[in-house]
Amino acid sequence: MKPTNDLFDLIHALTKSEKRFFKLQSSLQNGEKNYVRLSDAIEKMSQYNEQELKEIFMGEVFLKYLPSEKNHLFKLILKSLPSCHSENNASSLIKLELKNAEILFEKGLFDECRKSLKKSKKIAVEYEFYFYHFEIISWEKRLIEEEYENGEFEETTEGLALEETLVLEKLRNLEIKR
Repeated sequence: MKPTNDLFDLIHALTKSEKRFFKLQSSLQNGEKNYVRLSDAIEKMSQYNEQELKEIFMGEVFLKYLPSEKNHLFKLILKSLPSCHSENNASSLIKLELKNAEILFEKGLFDECRKSLKKSKKIAVEYEFYFYHFEIISWEKRLIEEEYENGEFEETTEGLALEETLVLEKLRNLEIKR
């Protein structure tokens, strides 16, 4: 398989803060990480040279699996970027809170799930992100259904139904304005 410059391009496209965040995130794991060493070596290159990489890591066991290691590093960097940028804009914050809500819901931590939804709803309303707002309402309805199933039914869906109608109307108005 022919080596590509994708990893090189990604590493060189990272900002200093993104690189720092990736390294900090990587340092949370114990032991020496070959992918961090590989990242450092590629970062120092002015152009990608696979032969140079092989010379740098000559005798290393992981070199036998270099394509796999590079692929792993590429995926790890991409995985770290959303976390790095999650506090930079409202949309990212909402997505993060919705993902947290989904995980909490699946674990049966419904009070915590509701808190994440509340945070995300506040941001969605503030920034008029109606699609997210609609999705949040759907999650809130799921929570009510789950509570009902567990015999802890305290809240009705009437308020959510009205809110959902208003959000749908706002979405329709946006569509008409196009």
